[in-house]
Amino acid sequence: MDDTTRAVRLIDLPVQLWDRARQHADAMVREFAYLTDDSGDVGKLAQQLMAVAQASETQYAHLNPEAEDLVEAALKRGDERITVDVTVPVAFKQHILDAAPVLIQVDEYCRKGALLTLATPDDLRGYWLWYLAEFVRQIDGNPPMPWPG
Repeated sequence: MDDTTRAVRLIDLPVQLWDRARQHADAMVREFAYLTDDSGDVGKLAQQLMAVAQASETQYAHLNPEAEDLVEAALKRGDERITVDVTVPVAFKQHILDAAPVLIQVDEYCRKGALLTLATPDDLRGYWLWYLAEFVRQIDGNPPMPWPG
C-alpha cells in the first residue's frame, strides 16, 4: 500500500444484504440501459447511471478478487456476517461522492412509480449508506465501524 491506496475494513458485512444489493444494482443497470436513448430527463439520468456503472466496473470492480471470493464463500456457507479487508485507490472516495447524487436521483425516479419494481428497499438503502460511507470514512483515515444492522 502507498499514498495512492487505502486499506478499508468492512466489519460484520451482512452477506445476504451484500448479495441482494449486488443483484438489485445489476437489475437497475439493466433496466436503465434501455432508457439511455430517451432524449428527455429520464434519458439523461439513465446515461449518468450507465457512466457511473461503467466507471465502477472498469476502475474498481476487480481490485480485490480474493475479498469477493471470501464473501461468495461465506454466502455459500450461509454465514450471516463476515469481516473483509480490501485495498482501494484514494480516488475511489471521489468516485463515490460523484456517484451518490446520481444514485439518489435514480432511486427517487424509481420510487415515483415509473420503475416501481426497482425502488430500493429500505434495508438495502441502509446497507448502501453504510457500505459507501465506510469507504469514504476510512479513506479519510477514520477507523472502521461495523455494520449497525
